[in-house]
Amino acid sequence: HGATSRAELTTRLGLNRSTIGALTAELTTAGLVNEKTPGETRRAGRPSLVVQPESARVYAYAISIEVDRLRAARVGLGGRILDRRESSRPRGMQVLDAVQPLACFINEMREAVPSDARYVGGGLAVAGMVRRDDGVVRLAPTIGWVDEPVGAALSAEIGGDLGPFTVGNVADVSALVEHSRGAAAGCDNVIYLYGDVGVGGGIIAGGRRITGHGGYGGEVGHMVVNPGGRPCSCGSRGCWETEIGEQALLELAGRS
Repeated sequence: HGATSRAELTTRLGLNRSTIGALTAELTTAGLVNEKTPGETRRAGRPSLVVQPESARVYAYAISIEVDRLRAARVGLGGRILDRRESSRPRGMQVLDAVQPLACFINEMREAVPSDARYVGGGLAVAGMVRRDDGVVRLAPTIGWVDEPVGAALSAEIGGDLGPFTVGNVADVSALVEHSRGAAAGCDNVIYLYGDVGVGGGIIAGGRRITGHGGYGGEVGHMVVNPGGRPCSCGSRGCWETEIGEQALLELAGRS
């Protein structure tokens, strides 16, 4: 959560000062944090050292494939965004056409990475049903993909030593992020709803993600809410996203 004094860490974590000192010294040796003396303080006595993450030296890549946008960012330890790129995504764009510009974004960002920085992983969020075991996009009706190994395709396009990307559904990933760092931080039970062309969701119960069979636990957009409703791209009728998704709202607003 950013720069924090040793004294505050002692209070937050319920540990004694010597333990905090030993832990921060170990993290400093590992190159994950640094410690510095704070600026002017109004308190008497020796000021408590401030511990802050080495955001520029420890980083990951975060990528998002949405219906209309492609986004990529280099994110430092502690959640600090160090660099980012984005572009529009024409509808109907196939997997290879999508991963090529994303690979270009990452390769551009790599040029600015300090020589002593350490890459620790990458994540890819997709607006579609993602099979948890292997990261294959099983079905993404709003994007037009079926059984696409998008993570493997991106890794192959980038090349080099970045390794495989962890792939997840954008709503499921968003729920996890809000739970750990955002509006739902500190809440053990969370429902995150994602509305775009379609509808998706992410669920956290008792502090743990509810992934369901194959990782499809949050696919609320394909619950049938009107059996006689509009045909859905998934093959069913009256799915929630066909009733309140982009096309339905446009039609109700009298827009083409």
